[in-house]
Parts: sequence; C-alpha cells; structure tokens
Amino acid sequence: MFAVASLVSAEIVVVFYAVELSKACDGYGYIRCEANIEGYACGHSCHIDCALRAYMAGTVGGSIGLDAEYCCRRCDSRTNLVSHVIKLLENCESIVSPDDIEKILKIGICVLRGSKKASAKQLLHHIESAMSKLKNETNLEDIWKKEDASAAIAENEPQDQETGSPLSSILDHLVESLKLEDEVDQILDSLRKSQEIEYRLAEERLSTQKNYILNLYQQINKERSSEDQDSLLDDVLSRVNQVKREVSRLKDMADVAKGFGRVPKHILKELFGLDIEL
Repeated sequence: MFAVASLVSAEIVVVFYAVELSKACDGYGYIRCEANIEGYACGHSCHIDCALRAYMAGTVGGSIGLDAEYCCRRCDSRTNLVSHVIKLLENCESIVSPDDIEKILKIGICVLRGSKKASAKQLLHHIESAMSKLKNETNLEDIWKKEDASAAIAENEPQDQETGSPLSSILDHLVESLKLEDEVDQILDSLRKSQEIEYRLAEERLSTQKNYILNLYQQINKERSSEDQDSLLDDVLSRVNQVKREVSRLKDMADVAKGFGRVPKHILKELFGLDIEL
C-alpha cells in the first residue's frame, strides 16, 4: 500500500509540474512531431518534461543517439529541439515572474546540455548566463545583456545602440545559425539517403549475380555426372565459359566499392539498370 501511495504521489507531482510548466511556456511545453509520414504529418505530441525524463529528448547516448533532439514515440522521427528552445525563450520577454522564467531556463538547459551542435552550445551559454544572473536577483531586463556590454557600462564606456531587446538580438543570431545548421544537416541527410539507395541497389544486383554464378557451378556438377558422355564435354566446356563471362561481369560490378560515381556509365546501365546519359 505504501509503495502504491508513493507511486501515485510521485505521478501527481509530475503532472502538477507539467501543468505549471505548460502555463509558463505558453503552449510550448509540448513537442509536436511534424514528420511527414506517407503524406501526412505525424502530429504526435509529448510534454517536453516527460520526454526528458523518459530519455526521449535532449542529448542521449547509446543506441538512441539524440543530440538536442526529440525522438517521437509514434514514428521514431527526430525533431531538432534547438528551435523549440528558442521559441520557449521568446516567451521570456513577456513573462514578469522570475519563477516562470527559471522553469523555462531549466528546461532549456536540460534540452541543450551535452549537445555537439554549435547553435545549441551558443544558446546554452546564454541560458546559463541568464540563469546565473536570475539567481543573483538581477533585474529581469538585464539578465539577457551580454557580459562584456555590462562591464563596459560599468566603466562608463560608450556603447553601440542595439535595436530591439538583448534577448531578441541573441535569438535573431541563433535563428540564422540554426538555419545554416539545418541546411547542412538536410544536405548530409539527403546524401546519406542517396547512398543508402545506392547500397541497396548494389547489394541486390551483386547478390543476384553471385547466386547466378553459384547456380552455374551447380549445373556443371550435375552435367559432369550425366551418363550421356557424347555431349558431356561440350556442355561442361560451354558452362565453364559461361561462368568465366559471369565472373568477369561480377568483377566489373565490383567497381561500385569505389562509389557509383567512379563506375563507367556503360556498366551502370548494363549491369545496374541505371540509364545515365553518356
């Protein structure tokens, strides 16, 4: 009974915290998977704090291998959470409660900590700096100001006037950085997918050719045991020559080990069915 009561109590605490966090995050306390699944958006939603507790979000090693990402429970697609954290921080400009801001900053730190992404590291640095200032009871308007700017003000040095709030300036820069990272990630992802397609094609054609040659060897063995000695020699010699031709074709196909781009186009067309204009 005590164990059950403790479990129920723990679940109530988690749910209560999730509700409070959702209020502070103004709707961004949930992650929505927008992956395209057979022409439709997945749409599965998960509370960000629950995802972190279940090791389905943030930076997670091992077989799941997340880097400031969320892994959808429904479709296993990955969602970059750096942009999600940026949206969370954008809410901070309209929040006047230090406690609510602290909740958002803690979530941001949990999501970004350990990431190898440049944009995530930059954003984490700004969040940790803001958290430190918040704990030191710094004025809310000043927690996003850059440290070097604060030091210069203290020394009465002239400062360049920035348009917008310090937080907006930081986020604008990070959004551009994130766009560049996403662009490179998409290029690499497309490259990976194209290589996977090429690999599957090569695997299929090479396996087919290998099995064909093995079948020819089996036919030779059967023909050698034939009782018709008159046609035996001609049949075996014909089959051996056929094996040699097919082995030669297999050697030509082996050039794909260097990459499809280095294989002569006539071989790609004849042996892999890739009709590329010469």
